Amino acid sequence: MIEVGRVCMKTAGREAGKFCVILDVMEDGYVLVTGPKAATTVKRRKCSLHHVEPTPETVKIKKNATDDEVLAAYKQAGLFSKFGTKEPTAKDVEKAKDAERKRATKAKEEKAKPKAEKKEDKPEEKKAEPKKEEIKKEEKPKPKAEKKEKPKAEKKPAKSAAKKTTKKAKK
Repeated sequence: MIEVGRVCMKTAGREAGKFCVILDVMEDGYVLVTGPKAATTVKRRKCSLHHVEPTPETVKIKKNATDDEVLAAYKQAGLFSKFGTKEPTAKDVEKAKDAERKRATKAKEEKAKPKAEKKEDKPEEKKAEPKKEEIKKEEKPKPKAEKKEKPKAEKKPAKSAAKKTTKKAKK
């Protein structure tokens, strides 16, 4: 039942309740899915089989198809009207592509940065530690304030000897 082109519904995560298409079946119970993002807001990502629920619908796509090919297959199968979702406009598709390009270039730039530069970019929040001599000066004992004596509370009367003996007898 799990195959390339199978339309599924995500059941877990932030994309729960959204439709997606399986692009590849991986080992260890994982699949590669896409919405595509322009149509259903589901990103192309690796997903556990436990987090998708297959539907009876399939689309004709090849393994690892592009989002444009998946959109064309959605239109051909008439899934937008069947699932009650709106078909994305050309503007929506371009917007999703631009966002993906920006994310990809940012990821490449992060990988290209040497580790030393990455550390310099983050400001250090550590404060300079005081020297041992300064700590000793600060820790001088302060004169103790005289304690004020509080009036002692009256003691409760002692329990009678008869009650004590009955407790011992019960044991």
